[in-house]
Amino acid sequence: MIDPAAPVADSPVVAEAEILDAEGRPIGGVLVFAQAGYLSYLETYTWLDQQITRFPSPDRLR
Repeated sequence: MIDPAAPVADSPVVAEAEILDAEGRPIGGVLVFAQAGYLSYLETYTWLDQQITRFPSPDRLR
């Protein structure tokens, strides 16, 4: 049987990326959390006064 869990580091945060605005400037970020090799949580944050209400498109991540 194949185990579908992904091999991940011992840290709960397995990936992170910056969120860019339309001009390519960083405005926040995304944190990816995993537990036992499975996605457990996604967090977006911003340095602006307005909240991020939609997950950014891949071309806005760096």
